Amino acid sequence: MRKNLGYEIKTLARMMKQCIDSTEFMRTNEQMTGMQGWVLGYFTHHDGQEIFQRDLEAEFRVRRSTMTQLLNTMEKGGLIERVECEKDRRLKKIVPTPLARDYMRRSEEAILIAEQQLTRGFSKEEIDTFYSFIEKCKYNLGGKSAQKE
Repeated sequence: MRKNLGYEIKTLARMMKQCIDSTEFMRTNEQMTGMQGWVLGYFTHHDGQEIFQRDLEAEFRVRRSTMTQLLNTMEKGGLIERVECEKDRRLKKIVPTPLARDYMRRSEEAILIAEQQLTRGFSKEEIDTFYSFIEKCKYNLGGKSAQKE
């Protein structure tokens, strides 16, 4: 019997989320949602760059209204600030607060622990091959390549 790839990917993603959620930081931090964590991760990987709402909308493939609601919640929670852009006063940069930077560091540690568990027993070549499969799948589904660098 042939397995359903989409189901297997969804199951793996759910298991990975459960693994990350079981780390001490995530268990003791009820205020931060998973999507907020992904946004903080985006800040981690784009540190030093100007980030605008449209960048986050494109990265996470969500509508403007969805991202606005998420950013409003993060701003109320003290995780981000919206700062006027010096080059174009119509735009607001999204800037992580010191609290967010602490969360970013601690959530990166939680993700690293989960990824180490996930990839235990895999060679570097197997992991590289897995990434190439992911890239092809994303491309096939109409997404751009995740490899930007």
